[in-house]
Amino acid sequence: MTLREQLFAYFAEHHPRSMTGVEEARAVDPARFDQVAERFLSWGIEALGQDFLKLSADAYVTFSSDVILEQGRYELRGRYTNDSFEACKASVYHDREVMDEYLWGVYVTNFLWAHHMELSIFFEDRFLKRLPASPKLVEIAPGHGGWGAWALHNRPDATLQGYDISPSSIDIATRITKAAGVSDRATYTEQNALDLSALPEASADALICSFLVEHLEQPEQLFAVIGHVLKPGGFGFVTGALTAAQIDHIYEFKRESELILLAEANGLRVVESLSTSPRRILPKAKELPRSMGMLVQRRTQNNW
Repeated sequence: MTLREQLFAYFAEHHPRSMTGVEEARAVDPARFDQVAERFLSWGIEALGQDFLKLSADAYVTFSSDVILEQGRYELRGRYTNDSFEACKASVYHDREVMDEYLWGVYVTNFLWAHHMELSIFFEDRFLKRLPASPKLVEIAPGHGGWGAWALHNRPDATLQGYDISPSSIDIATRITKAAGVSDRATYTEQNALDLSALPEASADALICSFLVEHLEQPEQLFAVIGHVLKPGGFGFVTGALTAAQIDHIYEFKRESELILLAEANGLRVVESLSTSPRRILPKAKELPRSMGMLVQRRTQNNW
């Protein structure tokens, strides 16, 4: 059996209620799903051993269940649980056990959530294919490291510098790039993303920043950093969550235009965007949780 088939067999036996969702994800594009799943699962097994299939499936179920609970609280309260980084730091980002399970759960949502599978296709087709020769990539908040490893796997001429505030993220991203055989071209530094304005201007040919903006009290600062770090004409892949609650989501975006306007206010052109939502939401929900991907480009004197 393929790794994907083994994972599905584990779900069917141990988490049958999750099968509807993972089958929906595969239905987005079965061939592409199998390709992404095999790649991510093989990297996970190389990093953690054969128990990774069980570990990742269990982490996925825990993470998905927590998201549903938080979305229910959000619907009742009309606001996210936390509104400051400090409230999340000790209980999530600096708690190694919590953060490890969280990151492995998020790692497999890249293909096990249908709307995230759509973003994965967007990433590969619309972002990776636009990279210049020998690109120097910067990844802000790599988390599990899957996006950066994917970019380096697809582009043997690329290098990547990642920055993350979480020690768990640095460790897991390092392990994933090693498992993917690209660690010689990836470096990770423990640093607050909002401090990157101290980096030399226009130091990156391309940039990846996945699902960080909603974790910040002042998201405009992140877009200022992105506009600072990217070279003129350089492309960035940026994703964000809208009316989608998690324990560490702080800033509530309600409209896709909010993200677009933040990008434009910081010298970035939104070349393409994709807003996706889960196939199923809570009964009688007032809000539609969405994940939005944007292909942004730092403007030059000639491109607008």
